[in-house]
Amino acid sequence: MQKTRHYIKAIAIAIVAMATMSGCTDDDTQQAYDLNGYWQGSIQGDYYSDRYGGGDSWDTEIWFVQDGDFSNGGYGREIDYARYSGIVSDVEFVWEVRNGRIYIDYDDGYRIIIRDYELYQRGNSEHFRGYFDNWDTGETLASFDLIKVGGWSDWTRRYAPKLKADGQALPNDTTGR
Repeated sequence: MQKTRHYIKAIAIAIVAMATMSGCTDDDTQQAYDLNGYWQGSIQGDYYSDRYGGGDSWDTEIWFVQDGDFSNGGYGREIDYARYSGIVSDVEFVWEVRNGRIYIDYDDGYRIIIRDYELYQRGNSEHFRGYFDNWDTGETLASFDLIKVGGWSDWTRRYAPKLKADGQALPNDTTGR
């Protein structure tokens, strides 16, 4: 009887320890799941001052593809259109949600952290807003406000032809790059 009680106590401690350690991971995975899809909106601030030598207001299209249902990250593509200068940026990236922050590493070497963001519902629309920070310095670069236009299940059927860009889309394969 003493041995059984000791065994049950050890299992209970192990379960509590696992639940405690996986708390952030579960939240991060849920946030990654919520990001998965196609977003459109605007970026305001000096987000591109390091890249292009000046700030501007940008219209943006961002695709987040989660690497599986239980992953806390994946890959994606971002196309930005400068409202006043005519500059267009089209770049792919890998991303990861860690401890409530979104880390984005672009193929051109630019890296940002998305912080103080919120994913919320307004009417029938999903919204995503927050701040882009420089990965290395922590300096705030811009704010953004996006609306989810579609999830990956219906993206290619409904929204691919409506892109502002040349219509090229990420492959429908969401298993990797």
